[in-house]
Amino acid sequence: MQIKNLLLFFIILVSSSSFALAADLEPAPTPGPTSSSAPSPMSYKRATFNAEMLSQEVAQITGLALNPILCMSALGAYSYFSAPEQARPTLPWHLSPEFWGPLTAVLGMIFLKDTFGVAFPKLLKSPLDAVEILFEKNTSALIALPVLITSVTQGEFQQLQQLSQQACDALFPVAIAAGSADAALNTGVDLLLMTVTSVSATMIFIAVWVLSQAFNVLILLCPFSIGDALLAAAKNALVLLIIGLSGTYMGALLSGVVIAFAFYLFPKTLRLVVFGTVMSHDLVFYKLLRSRAGSLPSGGIRSFSSCYFARTPPLTYGKLALKDDLLVFSYRSCLFFSKKVINTGIEPSSCELIRGIISPVIVLQQDDGDQVQLVRIRPKIYRDTQEVADLLGVRWSDEAVLIKRFSGAVKWSMALLRKAPRLDIPG
Repeated sequence: MQIKNLLLFFIILVSSSSFALAADLEPAPTPGPTSSSAPSPMSYKRATFNAEMLSQEVAQITGLALNPILCMSALGAYSYFSAPEQARPTLPWHLSPEFWGPLTAVLGMIFLKDTFGVAFPKLLKSPLDAVEILFEKNTSALIALPVLITSVTQGEFQQLQQLSQQACDALFPVAIAAGSADAALNTGVDLLLMTVTSVSATMIFIAVWVLSQAFNVLILLCPFSIGDALLAAAKNALVLLIIGLSGTYMGALLSGVVIAFAFYLFPKTLRLVVFGTVMSHDLVFYKLLRSRAGSLPSGGIRSFSSCYFARTPPLTYGKLALKDDLLVFSYRSCLFFSKKVINTGIEPSSCELIRGIISPVIVLQQDDGDQVQLVRIRPKIYRDTQEVADLLGVRWSDEAVLIKRFSGAVKWSMALLRKAPRLDIPG
């Protein structure tokens, strides 16, 4: 239920922000015969296309999505101190020190954690990384999205608006042609233009943010603290490079590659983000805060697939249960839609439950001696691993715990970077 609530909250926030900003937007006044007043930022107009400005706008959206708190702090402070002193009180809310000041303080604490965390073992650093993913990364994205929509409606993305205008010209040529003669229709065209621009910017932001959050999950799963620092440094260097090259053709090319990569990998990165969110939730509340998970559910153990069950990809969230002496994996498409049940055809006697470092895992012992990881169980039941093994009918072994956990964590982390094994499901 935590995943559904998080997704619903995110959708409601996006919708409410869009409608609220649209309601506050005043329609552009219809200029009279002798009027020379400029149109409002989001009104329909003929703008001059500028590739340099478009590169800067795309780089700003990309950088904001890759690291929201860094970009909001840096751009807010830069815009505030570069503005004339008499104009600072009139700056938008997201450029005021009351907004970016606390974000800068949080950014400093994250920097200290990443800097001095290298000296601590991964077992001690993982809960702090989970807190950062669960709270800071998700919260900063929810804050950055209204900032982005506000910037769009205030006309800060003129070239993106120009592209949206060209799309409106192609899709609604009759309405666009009549808009200048009909004030009511012109207002509708302005609203359509604002909607298309906001939706385009939001789609780019969400796709790139999901890619960035998937990268944060890889940092959480990295078994070495020094690896965490290197991955975080590489990500922040990419953000600074994109912002530094904004307004240039190289910056536009780099941003375009990141955006194309984000959309191409979106299904995989979204599953990884859901996995990281659930794991971070359990690590914080059930390991760090020592909350009790309650009794084991009789309908199945909630877990993530670690391999292909026929066409079902890895990191699919579902339940593993024992039915007719065989292991059965059930899940819902996109977490909400119809329920699907996969009879794996695997006998539980050929499987073993291992505690793992982050959470327990169930592996299949094949005839050739190789092991295939089937599922990764949520960390919330880490105290009840033997009861889970008895419920599913799998073997449970606690031999060579530390070596087995560490080697398994390294193998699984490396497996995320290559194609997962596929199990042939009978029937």
